[in-house]
Amino acid sequence: MTRLSSRRCATAGLPRHPKDAAGMAVISALLVVAAAAVIAASMLERQSTQVRTLASETARVQARALLIGGIDWARIILRADARRQSTTRGDQIWATPISDLRVSEDGADDLAVFSGRVEDELGKFNLQNLANQGEPDAQGAAAFTRLMQSLGVDARSVEPIVQRIAAAQARKARADAPGEANASEPGHDAAPRTPSASVTAAVPGSARAPGMRSLVELRAYGLDDQTIESLRPFLTILPVRTAINLNTVSAEVLAATLPEVSLAQAIALIDQRDRGQYFNNTADFENRLNTPDVVLAEHALAVSSTWFSVVGTVRTGHAQVEMQALLRRDGEAIPTVVWMMESL
Repeated sequence: MTRLSSRRCATAGLPRHPKDAAGMAVISALLVVAAAAVIAASMLERQSTQVRTLASETARVQARALLIGGIDWARIILRADARRQSTTRGDQIWATPISDLRVSEDGADDLAVFSGRVEDELGKFNLQNLANQGEPDAQGAAAFTRLMQSLGVDARSVEPIVQRIAAAQARKARADAPGEANASEPGHDAAPRTPSASVTAAVPGSARAPGMRSLVELRAYGLDDQTIESLRPFLTILPVRTAINLNTVSAEVLAATLPEVSLAQAIALIDQRDRGQYFNNTADFENRLNTPDVVLAEHALAVSSTWFSVVGTVRTGHAQVEMQALLRRDGEAIPTVVWMMESL
């Protein structure tokens, strides 16, 4: 009988001895505990990841808020400058960059550091000047070609860029036709109206925006990132045609804009200006240029600006956020935000 029972237990795969059954129970319990530990560890890891993600996103939101505050600060500074000065110069307070300014509240756990700068966009060559009312502008294209050549950049991309800007202006003209005309700057195309709110996420009326908004789009014309970065101090893309500001323009852009002025002459004039002898008006520039053969195109030159870019960065323990914005200053009013975007 005992042999028969043992044979039945062996056939059924059951332990033949109580100790064997106890061992199997212990092993099963250990497997359950191990599985539970793995599941618990996985849950804790997911929770930890979610906490880190939440902390990082919270830091980014706070950094964005600080950057928006920095852009509003720039707007106030630009309005105050317009009330004090009739010219826009590189020695004014708006032109002073901010580096590693602590903006955290006292007692805050994370240190937040702000860096930023304001640039006069009329000190650069405006790609919008490559066309006029939807037609390529020969003088603008020639100036752009000279600028590219003086900077050692292949100028073969000039023609397709001109065609893109002209096509965009033509689309803008068709979009503007049914509506009422916008107020324009003297001698230039009408600028799109923008709200006076502190933040404008994109160009109001994107159908009316120029063909490009960022120099990064020059990649489509065979320019690599290194070349684009080398052009950034000299080029800008604004919604309308503009003059260049003699008080902030570089020698390269000045010589490219005025073909009768050599780069050496431009360097001498800019060097004199940067030693504190800024231009009071365009007649002052003509007198100092002292070159009768130079014919200055009407509205091509100015000594003040209405367009400014703002670049700001906030670094915290969990995030770094950079934003760019384009501001338009109209008289002594607070400048409006034409567009603002977070840099990638």
